[in-house]
Amino acid sequence: MEPTADDAVVAHLRARAPGLPAVRFDGWAVTARARRAVRRRRRLRTTAAAAVSGSLAYLVLAVLGPIPVPGGATVTLPGSATVREMVARLVPGVPPEPGQWPGDVDRLDRTVRPVVQQLRVYSWLQAGACRILEYPRGAFNDGPAQCGPGIVPFDAQARADFDRVTDAVERSGLPVDRVRTSGGVIYVQLRDASWQYNYEYAYLADTPQPPPARFPEERWTHIRGDWWFHRAHDD
Repeated sequence: MEPTADDAVVAHLRARAPGLPAVRFDGWAVTARARRAVRRRRRLRTTAAAAVSGSLAYLVLAVLGPIPVPGGATVTLPGSATVREMVARLVPGVPPEPGQWPGDVDRLDRTVRPVVQQLRVYSWLQAGACRILEYPRGAFNDGPAQCGPGIVPFDAQARADFDRVTDAVERSGLPVDRVRTSGGVIYVQLRDASWQYNYEYAYLADTPQPPPARFPEERWTHIRGDWWFHRAHDD
């Protein structure tokens, strides 16, 4: 019988292993099994790639939120609200979803708001080495001079009051960047990765309505009671 290409493959393998016993192989059967194994691996890789691509596409669409469709309607993927809330909790800089707002302001009501109102805080900031507290006792800075030019260093009382606000912020569990009071509104600004907007919860302590918008992109959304969600222009 004339040698086949499969026999040549087996002969090549035997030549690479001279100690191999001289056993007669069915070359076609050996290479056929190898080809079937290769095809199985390719099918598995293709199936796995399709599954991963589908999962990634679902996550992207879920995070993006409601999808507009022709006719002005929108379609929301099942479970997308939960996915967006998980992303907002785990990924720094992602603004909270509307479904999170009521729970967030409940925590702020129990922790941050009472302390800010009691101390009458104008501004609280803890960013890197900069720690600033401005309230009726004065404007105090505990950090490098560039953090607050002209602001006096903390005294014992200012440090204690700053620590009270800091403790309240930490107990809220929210990624708070700063707290300020302006025009009868307490603003609790959240950390974010946006270069265009700032996101903050706003408590209308001494005013019935939020201030008028100063920029077209500015948005005030009522949550409950005196609490609003504010998307501000990042200037």
